[in-house]
Order: sequence, then C-alpha cells, then structure tokens
Amino acid sequence: MNPYRAALSLAVLSLACGGDGRVVSRDPLSLPPSACAPCHKAIVESHARTAHALTSAPAARATILGDFTEGKNVLHTRSPFVSFTMEARPEGFFQHARDVTRNLDRMERFDLVVGSGRRGQTYLYWKDAILYELPVSYLTATNGWINSPGYRDGEVDFGRVITTRCLECHATSFLAVRTDSGLRYDTQRFQLGISCEKCHGDARQHVAWHTAHPADTVAHDIVNPAKIDRDLRMDVCALCHSGGRPQRTASFTYRAGERLDKYLASHPDTATALPDVHGDQVGLLRRSKCFRSSPNMSCSTCHDVHTVQRDPDVLSGKCLQCHQAERHTPLPAGTTIALARCATCHMPVQRSHALQINTATSQDAFSMRTHRIAVYPLDSIGAIR
Repeated sequence: MNPYRAALSLAVLSLACGGDGRVVSRDPLSLPPSACAPCHKAIVESHARTAHALTSAPAARATILGDFTEGKNVLHTRSPFVSFTMEARPEGFFQHARDVTRNLDRMERFDLVVGSGRRGQTYLYWKDAILYELPVSYLTATNGWINSPGYRDGEVDFGRVITTRCLECHATSFLAVRTDSGLRYDTQRFQLGISCEKCHGDARQHVAWHTAHPADTVAHDIVNPAKIDRDLRMDVCALCHSGGRPQRTASFTYRAGERLDKYLASHPDTATALPDVHGDQVGLLRRSKCFRSSPNMSCSTCHDVHTVQRDPDVLSGKCLQCHQAERHTPLPAGTTIALARCATCHMPVQRSHALQINTATSQDAFSMRTHRIAVYPLDSIGAIR
C-alpha cells in the first residue's frame, strides 16, 4: 500500500437549522421497507441491493469494506510519527490514531458506514448525540484506506462534525433537536439507507389503509412519482442530485410530491456555470436538448431506482427508443464503436472539479459520467472501443 495517505477534497455543506421550537426536522419517516414487503415483496428485495439502499448502514464486518488484516490495516502518513490503525475487537471496530511526537493516542469506534462502496466509504462515530466523521475512509479504486474528506494529512483529528444536509442525502430520516448546548440527534430515531418513504412520502396512512382493506387495489395516501408531473418527479431526485443548492428550510423537511423550491434555493450561478459531473446530475440533464425537447423525459426515463443498474450499454438502449441507429453520423476512419453505446460519446466520462484525490505526488480527480446529453468533440471523449 502507498505509504502516503490520499485525501478526498469535497465541498463542505453548511448546517441548516430551521423550523419552529426545539425540533429542527419534521417527524421522521419511520416505516422500514419490511412494512411495504407484504404487497411489494419483489420490489423491496430488489431495491435492497441498490446503491441507494446501501448508502448508509450500521458499522459491522459485513458493511465495512476496508481490510482489518494485520499489515493492511495501518494507514501511514507523510509524517513517520503519525499513523492510523484499523482494529477489529470483540466489542466493535475502531480507528486508533497515534502521534508519537505529541504523545497523542486516540481511538474511536466505527458506528455508521456512509457510502454504498461503489466508489468508497466514509465512517462516522457518535459522541454526545453528535455525529462526527472518522479521519480514515476507504477507496474502492485502490482497495485501501485513505484520508477522509476534509482532514489534513499527518494530523490526529477526529473533530469534523457531520451536517444534517449531508445525512439527508445518505439516509431516509434523522430527528434533529435544538438543545441548550447546540444541535443534537435523537440517537434512537433514524432510518439508514434511502428507503421507500424517501421517494414515496410518509406511508403510515397508506400501510394502515391497505392492511385494513387488503382487497382494495387502488393506492391510497401515497406518492407515486410515475403519476405526478415531471417537475415534481424530478424534484424527488433533485433533493440530492442537484448540487449544493442553498437551503431555505431545515434538512429532512422536504417530502416527495412537494415543490423542492420551497426547501432549496436555486444556484446563484445557474444561468452561467456548467454543473459539475459530481452531484448535479439533474442540472446537467436539464441542459440537454433531449430533455428540453421531450416533455415527459425525467430521471426515471433511464433509471429504475428499484433495481441495480451498472451497464451503460444497457442504458443506451433507452436512447434507441427515440433515435434511429441507421441515421448516426459515421465515425472517423479507424474508429469503431458499437452503435448501442450511445452514452460513450454523448454522455462521456468526465473529470469532476468538486471531488479530488490528493496524494504526496499528484492530484487526481474522480471521473464520472456526465448527464448532459450532447455531441462532444471526439478528442474530449477519451478511448472509444
């Protein structure tokens, strides 16, 4: 393993505390997916394998992807005196930091896992009803331990507080309460992962009705994103896929089916700056001619959030429902590509300016597929095969 720590540089989202009284967020969404399973068993089982469902979880050997094996569980830093050891103990999993020059020795528990693992994971710990980010994260690309976002290399620091806005996009619900000593979470009332209610709204009345009236096949008291207008349907995704929009209200107050503009303001530079490929998929899609020319096009035109979708070639089949392959402009001589790989050229993988990995010798950006569908210069697309 590289002896130097890698650092993920991310934009920091500000903490928003709004609402009346001491409770900052709405009554939290609380129904687990199992409450939906009696009527939607196949969907619940399929969704449980998706990145949305796995975006946060309790810390356990099955959910922490990093290696605790001796020799692979130590993260060395640029300083030969500072290191972090990931330890599996009978009472749990811990990050153990040592700085021999300052006689610092600190250990905190892995309590929560954030990230499905497709690209990596970050870990959180509880202290006094506040969630903090642990200083060491996991990067899937290198299958190794790295610096967590916002922490400086070579320092023993466990003090990075996790904001409600961050949690809002990696969990279904948390209850935040304003106390005399500041914002605190109810450590018993939260639901990890992006579950059914995040996209369908509060389902308690829906479940109660259909439990009492099992023969009624008409859905009551539930939001079906497929049956609401496009802007409202897009808002469900835009809560977490429209970049760092300024907050107008507290986190965890938006509900599916409502206008998101009541909760998040528009980007100040929406009219000029091109959204980053990381985190603003909705903004990029809205700038696409396909979207502007197709009144019914939305995220769900291509994405089924109930299933695992990884193959861009399969997703490209969505394009062929509207575009005739035989009308495609021929590629330059010597260039070959399957006609079905529309996304390779028209939604190419691009470097993010918001998400970077810094090492002692280089600064590398994460690359992600853009959601701005367009005709791109061939030399900006990269390898075509």
